Amino acid sequence: MTKPANDQHAGLLDGEDRKFRVELRGAAEPNGPYPRGTFRQIVTAMLTLVMAIGLTYLVPRWHWARPWTPDMDYVPFWNLIGRVLLGEGEVADQVNVELAKVQELARVEVAADEKAEPFVDRAVRTPVELGERLPEYVDNPEDAERVEMTLENAEALETFYGALAASELGYAGAITRVMHYGDSAIGNDGIPGAIRMKMQARFGDAGHGFHLLGQPNASYRHQGVRFAEKSPWNHCFIIFGCREKDGHYGLGGTTFESVGGAEITLSTANKGAMGRKASHFEVWYAGAPRGGNLKVQLDEQEPVVLATAAEQLEDRWYAVDAEDGEHSLTVRAAGSGKVRAYGVVMERSVPGVVWDEMSQIGALTRRMSNFNKDHLHSQIRRRDPDLVVFMFGGNDMNTQGTMAKYREEFTEVIRLFRGAQPLPCLVMAPLDHGERDGARIVTRPIVTKLVNAQREVAKAEGCAFFDTFAAMGGDGSMGRWVRSSPALGSGDLSHLTHHGHKVVGGMLYRALVAGYVDYRKRMVGQPVQLPPQAAAKVEATAANEQAEVKPEVAKPGAADGSDASAPEAVRPGATAAAAQPVKLPGN
Repeated sequence: MTKPANDQHAGLLDGEDRKFRVELRGAAEPNGPYPRGTFRQIVTAMLTLVMAIGLTYLVPRWHWARPWTPDMDYVPFWNLIGRVLLGEGEVADQVNVELAKVQELARVEVAADEKAEPFVDRAVRTPVELGERLPEYVDNPEDAERVEMTLENAEALETFYGALAASELGYAGAITRVMHYGDSAIGNDGIPGAIRMKMQARFGDAGHGFHLLGQPNASYRHQGVRFAEKSPWNHCFIIFGCREKDGHYGLGGTTFESVGGAEITLSTANKGAMGRKASHFEVWYAGAPRGGNLKVQLDEQEPVVLATAAEQLEDRWYAVDAEDGEHSLTVRAAGSGKVRAYGVVMERSVPGVVWDEMSQIGALTRRMSNFNKDHLHSQIRRRDPDLVVFMFGGNDMNTQGTMAKYREEFTEVIRLFRGAQPLPCLVMAPLDHGERDGARIVTRPIVTKLVNAQREVAKAEGCAFFDTFAAMGGDGSMGRWVRSSPALGSGDLSHLTHHGHKVVGGMLYRALVAGYVDYRKRMVGQPVQLPPQAAAKVEATAANEQAEVKPEVAKPGAADGSDASAPEAVRPGATAAAAQPVKLPGN
């Protein structure tokens, strides 16, 4: 700076005139490269952010902070910013909270099953007497558990709950039987097995139930039973309509045939809590023209040969009783003609629950109409169930047709199974089925249509209804279940994993028990309600006792209990079965 010539005063800024040259060393040309280190801090910050985001995917409990998941549009930081801006934050948070509950439930359910010990039988009371009244209900610790989805029209299950009450109270012979039909959603005994486990733990273990004589497909596998197929049977699965002329598919939807050599062995389980004991076996087979021989052997005892020749096709049963414990039953086609058979029942005589898994893998709902009505009713009367459960719809999502047509088909199937004196029935809605929409997994549009159609039919036909789709979390739930940890949904976006089966089975169990508890509390002091067949047996027994006349026992065979061609010679310890199973008062 230079001091002006006319300035007589020296100021603070007065000084010697100096010039400075400022040079930015290494400065880039306008279009040239940036110098080394220019973006070091920015890159470091970005890498730190990426690592922080990555940790949310590596640490399960930090799932809430994940900026992106496959069920949403591909927008980074959508969970943290986008949903808040659009007012969806609370909904997303609630979905995550519910999913976290389900994940924890899955872990608890599976861990409990792995540690489960064989069930302890309850004390057995004397048979219930006519007019006997229900006592005060004693609260169970399970009653406080959260019920994820209640039953609709639960009052339709009154007689089922009456049977369940007799089982829980321990009346002699009080066996509650349930037949659970469905498509691949119940395959591998996943959902039914989970329900059976819980039902038997609380109400008593009355045995494994019905098992086919072979495997119609690789997905037919039951829990709580050992199955060995030494030589396979030829089989005819109902979904193929291969018995179009007669419609005799047996209770489980598959008929098995052999001219000789086919052999299977069913045994009680040697691990886990379910199926460890049995005392009553039934072989379900057919009498037919030119029928061959069927050889049945319990453990190492002398086998019994059953001649299956008959003038016409008819239903037959052969029963074997033994001491309650571990057993194996072998069924073999022994030649002299073609043998036709259906399956084996494994039960116990103690009060409790039997939950039959009747999966029809790959079946459209309407395929169940392939049954001959009289044959099916004969089979069901023999089984004498207290409840029939339907869980179809998964395969119907891949067909063309109107919902009106589907409602007609579903109604026809329910009426066919229930018969003239309708059985208590429960409809389980299908699972959520997802499909990929870019990077997202969304619910297929037909899912809600099928759920609503089944709800309408259930209400019209007097069945209880369980909304499985809503219990899973509704729209988009399969996508969330597939990505959960542990995974609950399968990669095909249509089925469940082992953990998922446990969750859905537990959900239905808690819904059923909630209805049962309500029933018990309402019915205190009321007479024990028995199904019509059981009540008739009690009345007949009482009348016979008064007249000092013993009731007659019919031979196995036709639906009315008569079968002149049934074998009379039975090995020691075995009994010929009556037309109705010995389902004593209380069921």
